[in-house]
Amino acid sequence: MTLVSLGLGGGGISHAEVEVTPGKVDENKPKLIKTFKVESVIAPVVMKLGEPKMRRGSVGIKMEVSSPSEKARAHVKQGFALVHAQWDFEAYRHFCAAIKEDPDCLLAYCGVTLALAQPYNEYVDYRRVAVERMLDLMEADTISVRQGNQARFPKIEVQFCAATATLVSDSPVAAGALFMALGDKFPNLLQARLLGVFLTRGSYDVAGNATPGQMRAIKNTRELLKENSENPLVLGFWLALCAEAPNSAIDLKKELLPEARRLVEKSENMPSWWHALGHFEWRAGNYLLAERAFTKSADLYAEWMEQEGISINDCAGYIKAKCYLANTLYQRGDFTGAMKVAKEIRALKTDIKRPRSEGNHMLLWRGYTLPTRLYIAHGADGDMNRALKDLPTVEELKPFAEHPKFPTLVGTYINALRVYLGCRKAIDDKAITAAKSLHQNNFRGHIVALVKVLKGAQRASDASHFFHAGRCLAIYDKELSGLIRMNDSVDTRVAAAGSFYSARDLQYVPTLMQPPMVITSMENRLGEFYLRMGKNADAYEAFTEGHIRYPNNMESLLGMKRSLSLLGKKDDADKIQKHIDLVKPQK
Repeated sequence: MTLVSLGLGGGGISHAEVEVTPGKVDENKPKLIKTFKVESVIAPVVMKLGEPKMRRGSVGIKMEVSSPSEKARAHVKQGFALVHAQWDFEAYRHFCAAIKEDPDCLLAYCGVTLALAQPYNEYVDYRRVAVERMLDLMEADTISVRQGNQARFPKIEVQFCAATATLVSDSPVAAGALFMALGDKFPNLLQARLLGVFLTRGSYDVAGNATPGQMRAIKNTRELLKENSENPLVLGFWLALCAEAPNSAIDLKKELLPEARRLVEKSENMPSWWHALGHFEWRAGNYLLAERAFTKSADLYAEWMEQEGISINDCAGYIKAKCYLANTLYQRGDFTGAMKVAKEIRALKTDIKRPRSEGNHMLLWRGYTLPTRLYIAHGADGDMNRALKDLPTVEELKPFAEHPKFPTLVGTYINALRVYLGCRKAIDDKAITAAKSLHQNNFRGHIVALVKVLKGAQRASDASHFFHAGRCLAIYDKELSGLIRMNDSVDTRVAAAGSFYSARDLQYVPTLMQPPMVITSMENRLGEFYLRMGKNADAYEAFTEGHIRYPNNMESLLGMKRSLSLLGKKDDADKIQKHIDLVKPQK
């Protein structure tokens, strides 16, 4: 369960009206003795691996675990810590290790449910078995108690499991209400209180203002952070809650960066925490520090894969860290370094034997298109041709696109990128009529094709990648409109600004701690347009807004300097140059 991917907007259910129970039991129904084998909840790829290692300093779980096995209890607590650190596969391994030690450990099955909570994921069948086993254990205990025996599982544990089952059987909001009620009943149960707050959180509107649900979630989590300032569990939740907050909504440098830095000090070998640190350093414009954090994250993931015998299928975090590293290098002005990292990712191999693995999805949707997207952002002579050559071929994608059970839609996205590049080439060649035709008839046709399969895509294991790709194409669509108008007749040029503004409005704070798929700030495109029109003051304002969106990005800084120079403000331009010298890589 990647925390930042779960939870709908707040509202709809009042936690005060929800009773937390494991469900009614019909005592007259004959008790079925179900045969259970631990192999049914442990995927073969996990079963063949060794026992996962404990990570010191990462566990902030205070909840007691009812199991006679000390080893099982330790694995469960470590597993929960890893779930909340957004390292689901390693968490799943720990819960499986606990189940091997104690097949009746209720919270171990609860943990499997949380670790595999992502809808339609590759391991969903094992999650289903875990939920059934969890409910069977709870039902058997309820019947035993009503027959006069002592309860096997504490009430707090049973209620926590009931809320977890609701997460996958109903909705995050309903589960959040149950966790909230449980946290109110047992204030010391930090995990329930945090999950309740997180799953009933709100969001931010288009102006960057927090909704009432989000404001409430921030307030409650701040209070928990004050009470538990050294607990890594609370620190992690605080960062996950605020990961997508607009710059206008929170003081990133004062309220988030210090906590992200403290979190990696708690456990220096937690790659997902290093990734989170990189995300916040990147957002603050501290590109050198972000580069170091993403490099550390990727190195730790690589070391883990090598030591544990784990493939890229189960380590999407490695690809994510590398993609963010490439983006960081680009923003810093190191296009060569960014492309080197991107080509390394492009060289990784997919695995058709596991078409639904998150590693495959991350490679196909993000890793394999990264060199192309970097060339698009860079936009130098010949870059569009280079971008075309680096796109995955039809032969590469065919096994995934034509898979009989789990076909991917990534081919439509990549074909749209191919047409986009054709449009850009036509614009560069001054073939504006051809560019218009490609844009309106072909490019938008691919977007329509993606929209038509929206319902099916929502039930696919790569759904989140599908939606991010759709947003990427929507931005490129508006950008193309602006570029075509900017290079068309004089009468249409003034309308280009509106297209670039529309593209800008579609860009958002990076979600799921992923780098943005559209690498350049659309404010920079707007600045380039104003420079072309001789409106240097407007250009400076646009580049400054790009600098605010992605602090210290080199394109905005260079645009600001050029605009100031054209305005005759040499001293101000020199100040920007000094800033550029601090940001750019040192030779």
